[in-house]
Amino acid sequence: MLSDLFLPRNIKKYLISSFLIFEIALQCISQSPCSINLKEIRQRKVRRYISFRGIDQMQNFNLLRPSWKKGTDISDFHLNEKVFFLKNSLPDVWETYRDINPSETWNHHSIRLGLLISKCTNSVTYTMNPVFPEIDTGQVYFLNLRLIKGIFNIPVAFEITNIDFSQQLMEFSYIENNKSLGKQSIRFFDNGDGETRIVHQSYFRSGSNFRDNFLYPLFHKKFIREFHRNMQRNSNKSKVA
Repeated sequence: MLSDLFLPRNIKKYLISSFLIFEIALQCISQSPCSINLKEIRQRKVRRYISFRGIDQMQNFNLLRPSWKKGTDISDFHLNEKVFFLKNSLPDVWETYRDINPSETWNHHSIRLGLLISKCTNSVTYTMNPVFPEIDTGQVYFLNLRLIKGIFNIPVAFEITNIDFSQQLMEFSYIENNKSLGKQSIRFFDNGDGETRIVHQSYFRSGSNFRDNFLYPLFHKKFIREFHRNMQRNSNKSKVA
């Protein structure tokens, strides 16, 4: 096709993503409502999570609410902070984190993506879709976390609540009725010499002191380390391409 020959890669990606979002929105309007097909979700625990909360029956996904709201008292939450260094420039790393397909981001040893809900278009994207919409606020991600080589599986859902281009900051919040409540933020800094420093902060709490003081910090460290390592690999691929 002529577009493959003459259009820059980032423009082609934008056009494909825009077309996909438009198509999904049209499908949702025609079906009214845009319901979730549980058969399209691979992870049993994610299916149960969605079904138990009646999310698959929602006609309006705006009913899903983040657990962290403006003005939330930060002192009521535990804080877990980790710092990562990626050997790529800040612009390259920022672009990778924003543009990468979520099915690649969360498709590794311990983390699996179940599906993505876009509240702004009231639409659903499954992991088998060839193209995902670009990361944006109002998107809700459903993940399956594998513990001890898959002996235990924990479903988690969070919403992208803020993307600040000037501050190079991303924030997301666990949705209401999740096991853990709170938010996470990822901040990007130019560390010099073509290296990027990433500060990943997690504010969290649950109804269990044992979970908050032992389980959450232990496994959360494992999950975010795997996540950022995966992003490092994809950032290197983008740099080579």
